[in-house]
Amino acid sequence: MSIPDAGERRSDTGDAAPLVDRRARRSAIIGTALGNLLEWYDFAVYAALSSILGPLFFPATSPAASLLASLSVFAVGYVARPIGAILFGWVSDTRGRRAALVLVIVLMGVSTVGMGFLPTYAAVGVVAPILLVIARALQGISIGGEFATATTYLVELAPPRRRGAYGAIIFSMAGLGFALGLGVVVLLNAVVTPRGVSDGWWRAAFLLGVPLLLVGRYLRRRAMETPAFHQAKAAADDLAPRDTAPDSRRSRVARVVQVIGLTMAVGVGSYTLLGYAVPYLLVIAKQPPSVAYPSALIATVVGAGFIQLGGHLADRFGRKPVMLAAVVGIAVLAMPYYLLMSAGGFWAALAGQLLFWLPVGVALGILPTLLAEMFPARTRTTAMGVPYALGVALFSGTAPLISNLLVTSTGNVLAPAWYLIGFGVITAGVVVSLRETAWAELRTH
Repeated sequence: MSIPDAGERRSDTGDAAPLVDRRARRSAIIGTALGNLLEWYDFAVYAALSSILGPLFFPATSPAASLLASLSVFAVGYVARPIGAILFGWVSDTRGRRAALVLVIVLMGVSTVGMGFLPTYAAVGVVAPILLVIARALQGISIGGEFATATTYLVELAPPRRRGAYGAIIFSMAGLGFALGLGVVVLLNAVVTPRGVSDGWWRAAFLLGVPLLLVGRYLRRRAMETPAFHQAKAAADDLAPRDTAPDSRRSRVARVVQVIGLTMAVGVGSYTLLGYAVPYLLVIAKQPPSVAYPSALIATVVGAGFIQLGGHLADRFGRKPVMLAAVVGIAVLAMPYYLLMSAGGFWAALAGQLLFWLPVGVALGILPTLLAEMFPARTRTTAMGVPYALGVALFSGTAPLISNLLVTSTGNVLAPAWYLIGFGVITAGVVVSLRETAWAELRTH
């Protein structure tokens, strides 16, 4: 990940972007990125350990039933995301992006440490899965506030012609955080064996995220506020009457529908890779951990590069054409992805994931900036974050669960591909309805 030049840039209208001190901007970006890395580190650890955590918290007669219960709790975190989007979106839009970023990472830390100290079903009975659900809900609330606040912050700090590259940092760091989480699980399996991980070493995987939390919190507390937020607050009284116009309300409703539509293919595609690839390989394709974990780790690291590539392509060619190509790619490559994943062996698993990571990664690289550019500064975090969180709760967070249900109910290991194809077609239609925002100034009202 590279941070573009922080000097003054001019928009197409000739207006200069606000000057931001290079060192202050770099520190702010690193602090924001670390929070996203930690968020997805925890996500990866839970996804990678779901086949182990299932029997520990949800004893059942079959591994598939335990996995299903574990993936259901996985979805709980995403149902809670709209709460975080509303809460932290309000803080960001009224008190500042920096204040929301600091509060989000504190809540994230509470849930991270809590996951590491949870008792199992054998120790406290039914209390164990209840505590697991609470911890996942807290994670979901923090994640719901993190995405929109961090996206708003980075896009508002970016020079006009580099907003795509800055916005892509959100998900490229998420990819690296996911890879780090997978790497820790792979290392634990190699050092203490899968039996040792199941016996209690799984806790270490969660607690290792604490140093990232402390560094991220320190940097966020020292971060600057964005010039766009100050400008929006200063102009708020003058702009208030404009928001009462009926046409303005209809336009906002249309943009909310577009945000939810955009999360369909992109969200389901990304969570298929990040939340379901490892469980699919372990439980459905019957592959050993030596195939599932390393293949997912390598693919995710490469995928982080595809994400950053998507942001740069969007800055050069525009948001619409690149996003449309990526979404069509998700639909076209869904079946080859599952064919390769079910074929067996390390190289087939790796090839399938890399093939699918290309369109998914490019789409993820464009999405944050595309969403931020749809809304004005004074309501940007809430207006973007709430519909995005709803879309994630409805489609993305449930993708691993529904994909697993499709396999178990049909007996067809390729059934989830049709799920991806359908959403790809819907999201492609949404992308066609968008207006191009790459060359316009970032909206203030």
